[in-house]
Amino acid sequence: MLSSNPSPAYDELISYAEHINRSNGGTSCALFVIQNDQVVAEHYRGVAGSRPTEADSQYNVASVRKSYLGLAAAWALHDGAIRSFDDPILDYISIDQDDRAALQGVTIRHLLTHTHGITLGINGRLARIFDPGLAWDYNNLGIDLLCDLLMQATGSSIAEVLESRVFQPLGWKETSWRTSPSEKLVPVIGDHGSAIVLDPRKDGSGGNLFVSARELAYWGYLHLKLGRVNGKTIVPEQVVRTAISVQTPAGLPAMYPRNGCLWLVKQGEAAECLIGQDVPKDSYKIVGIYGPLVLVVPELDLVVVRMANRVGNYGDAKGTYIDYLKEFSSKAVGCAKSVFA
Repeated sequence: MLSSNPSPAYDELISYAEHINRSNGGTSCALFVIQNDQVVAEHYRGVAGSRPTEADSQYNVASVRKSYLGLAAAWALHDGAIRSFDDPILDYISIDQDDRAALQGVTIRHLLTHTHGITLGINGRLARIFDPGLAWDYNNLGIDLLCDLLMQATGSSIAEVLESRVFQPLGWKETSWRTSPSEKLVPVIGDHGSAIVLDPRKDGSGGNLFVSARELAYWGYLHLKLGRVNGKTIVPEQVVRTAISVQTPAGLPAMYPRNGCLWLVKQGEAAECLIGQDVPKDSYKIVGIYGPLVLVVPELDLVVVRMANRVGNYGDAKGTYIDYLKEFSSKAVGCAKSVFA
C-alpha cells in the first residue's frame, strides 16, 4: 500500500523491542513503522511456531482487538443503529432479570471508556464496584456487553461489518478471527508452554483476532488518515473521528485515563494511560496482554506497531509493565523526531 524507505533512526527502537521480548521470554517479535506515508521500519525476528517470524506471521492481538470493536461502535452510531452513546445499554440488550439492577444507569459510553463499574459478584451475578462514570476499571465484562449490544443493535456480527467494510475493500488477507490452527499463526508463550489461542466464535466477539504486523500498522494508518487510503474513502471520516476522540464522561476525575472508543487517548499524565510523557497530546494507543501494541501520533504523522508473543507485558524490579509501555512510546516518538533533526 505504501512505499518502503527504511530509516536508521528506528534501529534503536528495533533493538529495544527485541530486548523487551527476549527479557520477557517471548520467541517472536516484529516492528512496523509508518511515518510521512512511507514504511520507515519493518523488522521480524525469532521463531513463530514451526517457522521463522515472517511478514505474513499473524499474532493474536488480544486486547488490541478492542480498537476494532470501537470502530464498529462508531460506525453503528453513524448508521443510526445506535441513537446515542449516552443511551442506556438496557435499551439495546436482553439481560437476565437478576442482572438488570447492576446495569441501571450504564450507558454505551461507559462501556466504551471502561467507566461502567460492573464486575462479577461472588454469586456469579453482575455487581457494581462504583457508580457508572465515577471511576475507571479495565475489565472484559464491559467488552462482552458491548459485543452483545452491537450485534443486537445492528443485526450483524462485528466480524461481518468489518470484513465487508474494511478488510475486503483494502484487500487484507492477514486479519481475521481465526478458529483453526495454521502455520502462519504465532503461538503464545505462557508459563507452561506455547499454544495458539483460538476461539470457536467467528462473529468478532471472541479473543481470536489474528493480524500480521503490517496489516495492524495499516489499521493504525487508516485511523491516522481519517478513513482515507490511497485517495479512497474506506471509512467515513466522522466514524474515525468518533473512534479516536475522547468519549470519556466529562466528570471523570483527572487521575484516570481518557478513552476514545476503547483507544487510550493522550490528554494528561494519568497513571494507567500507558502512553509516555514525551508523546504529544491527542496521540492514541492500544495494547494487548501478549505484547502487541499500536501507537498513532498524528502530530508526527506516525504509526508504530510492535508485536510479541508472551503472556503478560514485561515488568521487572526496575519498572512495572506500565513503565516499559510508556518508555516504548516515548522512544518511538524520539526516533520519529530524530528523522527531522
